[in-house]
Amino acid sequence: MIQSVKKTFDILEYMAANGNLVRLQDIAEALCIQPTTVHNFLASLKQLGYIEQDELTPRYRLTAKINTLDFSRASIHKLRSDFKPLLETLAEQTGETAYLAVQMGSYFRYEWICEPNRTIRISLDMGREYEMQHTAIGKLFMAYSPQLAGVIQRNLDPETITKQQVELSQIVANGYALDLEEYEKELHCVAVPYLCSGRVVAVIGLSGPAYRFDVTRLHQSAEIIRNALRSLHK
Repeated sequence: MIQSVKKTFDILEYMAANGNLVRLQDIAEALCIQPTTVHNFLASLKQLGYIEQDELTPRYRLTAKINTLDFSRASIHKLRSDFKPLLETLAEQTGETAYLAVQMGSYFRYEWICEPNRTIRISLDMGREYEMQHTAIGKLFMAYSPQLAGVIQRNLDPETITKQQVELSQIVANGYALDLEEYEKELHCVAVPYLCSGRVVAVIGLSGPAYRFDVTRLHQSAEIIRNALRSLHK
């Protein structure tokens, strides 16, 4: 076991379990760590934004950033269970293919797909890993994660990166992303994020043939998905 990692989590766990407003000396005595060593760990955690110092006393507390590490409420099984009825409703309401997608590092995967009752439908593969680039889903994950965007854009030229960054900023402002035949010819997609603690836990989207799923319907569908997500929390 790497001791520095263990000490970091020992300190965080002590703070969370002991009033979350603790003295450096208390941590040192409870964990049998030298005060100077505790100070160095606290300083690093403070720089990273996971703890802050009290304004009135020399005590430390956890910040809300620690909550971004908790994805336990968004297990794949629970996401499938929660969103299956919603996807079925979206497919019936719009007549297009509805899907739930989750991030897998620098790739994504469809976890649930609901096809509409139409002659011409879109074929999406569950279980397969898809690349982020040129997809509405990928754009959403990148827009909400600068680290991911940096990885995906690593080999792009500066002009393309700048153009893409403008689009990603607009996606966050709008609350949804579009794919207009970028990933696949004659296919249009719209994707909306499902956020938990400010991070994209999953993406809900719709895909359809470009000839019938035009830009106007894409924007309308984005609002339909957003309203459906709001009703999920009522």
